[in-house]
Amino acid sequence: MGSSHSSEVPGGGSDGYHILRVQDGSPGQKANLEAFFDFIIAIENTRLDQDNDTLKELLKKNVDNPNIKNVYLVSVFDFVPLKGPLKIVWHVLEVHPSSPAELAGLRPFSDYIIGADSVMHESEDFFTLIEAHEGRALKLYVYNANDDTCREVTITPNHNWGGEGRFGLWSRIWIPT
Repeated sequence: MGSSHSSEVPGGGSDGYHILRVQDGSPGQKANLEAFFDFIIAIENTRLDQDNDTLKELLKKNVDNPNIKNVYLVSVFDFVPLKGPLKIVWHVLEVHPSSPAELAGLRPFSDYIIGADSVMHESEDFFTLIEAHEGRALKLYVYNANDDTCREVTITPNHNWGGEGRFGLWSRIWIPT
């Protein structure tokens, strides 16, 4: 999964920038970075071991530098510990016909909702996000076990779609180990 040039964490440490999305056509995509599975921990000889402006400054400084080899441009980051960033995942078990989940293209048994525009650490984070987006588009990141890929899914939570719940799906919480 992700870049094939993974190695020991330069400079040690246990934090990095969790990649939430890779832009089409970007150097990050060309390097096969995978959203949710890969992290940016260093650029050249600079270890990114704290949540500050270092990453932004390095990217800005080197955006047109053809000699820099280890800068990956991705569009969304979240600074997290490298081990165990996915605390809770929702395994999609059933998708009801004509539901917001079906309209969004969620697939039962093989889809796992792994996040939104930010990593969710508690089950309540997800439910709060759904309630806050009632009737408005919500972007979710979904891993499909059959395809071994991540994709963005846009769903509009709506409790008036004609069935139960705001999504029209049954899922169970799965805690990765």
